[in-house]
Amino acid sequence: MKLVLKNKWLSVLLSMMLLGGCHTTDVKVNSNVSVPQRFDRAAQARGAMEMGRWWDSWSDPVLRHLITTGLENNHDLAQMKANMNAARAGAALAESDLGPQVWTDVNGSVHRLKNDNPLKNVAIPGMGNAREALQSAGSPLGDNKLDWKGNHIQLGFAASWEPDVFGGKRSDAEAARYLSLSVTEQWHGAQIMLSADIADNYLKMRAMQQRIRIGQQSVTTLKHLLRYAQGRFRAGQATAFDVKDVSSNLAAMQAQIATYQAQADAYQRNLAVLTGQTPQGFYVPESSVDVFQRLPAAPAGQLPLDVITRRPDLRSLENQVKAMSAKLGSAKADRYPRFDISFLWQTGRIKLDSDLSHLKTNGGIVDLGISLPIFTAGRIKHNIEMADSRLKAAIAAYDQGILKALAEVDNAYQMQYSLNKQSLLLIQAQREADKQANAAEKLFRYGDMTLDRALRSRLNAQNLFEKEVQGKLAEAQNLINLYKALGGGWQKDSAEIE
Repeated sequence: MKLVLKNKWLSVLLSMMLLGGCHTTDVKVNSNVSVPQRFDRAAQARGAMEMGRWWDSWSDPVLRHLITTGLENNHDLAQMKANMNAARAGAALAESDLGPQVWTDVNGSVHRLKNDNPLKNVAIPGMGNAREALQSAGSPLGDNKLDWKGNHIQLGFAASWEPDVFGGKRSDAEAARYLSLSVTEQWHGAQIMLSADIADNYLKMRAMQQRIRIGQQSVTTLKHLLRYAQGRFRAGQATAFDVKDVSSNLAAMQAQIATYQAQADAYQRNLAVLTGQTPQGFYVPESSVDVFQRLPAAPAGQLPLDVITRRPDLRSLENQVKAMSAKLGSAKADRYPRFDISFLWQTGRIKLDSDLSHLKTNGGIVDLGISLPIFTAGRIKHNIEMADSRLKAAIAAYDQGILKALAEVDNAYQMQYSLNKQSLLLIQAQREADKQANAAEKLFRYGDMTLDRALRSRLNAQNLFEKEVQGKLAEAQNLINLYKALGGGWQKDSAEIE
């Protein structure tokens, strides 16, 4: 149904639409989760509270450089940033649909007609030949050849606007904006995952390098033990079984070292890809510090509400809830009338041989339309039901995300304390075993202990040293997981800051 109204009714309805166009959608997120005041396992934390660049609190300069390089050069991150910018542009496009559209049109043409005068064969009663009569009267139509020149110029101006009286278009624009914000949070989350992946590969590479060094020490000890066993076998003081037992242990350790080197090289190539560099020829330099000996303490002062408002995955889910709420508002707005206003104004000039014709025209029209849904076969009703169900699903996903995040933080805190205690106990055990090995070597030199017992004591100390490295690696990796659970490791871009 479309109406064209004039005079005072046009003014009244136009004023109503202008006021209605200011309508905004009220978007709220009503979570069903009761957020606790504090975490159960965070009381013992003593580390720095700053979470944006957690790697700055680590003493390893090589790790800090790798993460900074990765955040600048990683191609997956660049792809996500491009998707984020595309989503922002889409939101701006939806926002622009709220205002009027204005455009202008200019066109022109030049015409020329040259031909024999058809009037030369036309006889007019009482006047004779028509062409000769016109020629005697001084008319250009009396020429033997007709040569007409003309031009046409037209200028047009048009505008249209659909006032958002009941907020449907505003709801669509807000839905696009919140979806854009959700994509932005996904980009923030990608920063967290990237920094964590770089740290994880770096830690595993350093652990493998240390295990290689420990393995090489064990190989040296086993070779010494093998020579001793072979000597005793030749002297009839040991069996072939004793020699083969040491020989098999030596071969197994050498095989492990080869595997460790392959794994360390793989982690190094992973770091090249994560930092946007070619894997071939890439090399991670040695660090001036042992990263495992200077692990920072777990972040202190972290509260559940802070984590919920910081974690990009939860922020993304929250914006999806808001987008679904706005889409529900748009679906409900379909029940009401829609209005549109259009305006057209044109002017032009037609000129044919200045002596013959010179025409000017101009005119305009204002049109007001109203569209009212009368029968839609349940389309509007079902669309509202679908939007409402999607909103409920988004809220459920958001609530589930909050619960998982709260559990992840306490799990990571508790595991960190347990792994730290494990590391301290392994360090203590390794130091005791090292002292025992040193004492055994002294006893051997003074003839109070056989060489094989002294060497096996050294192997035991080296084995505990490898377990200490593995324990420190697990502690460091869990610390990275704690940063991720707390939502640390991302920064806003310049557009967000502005």
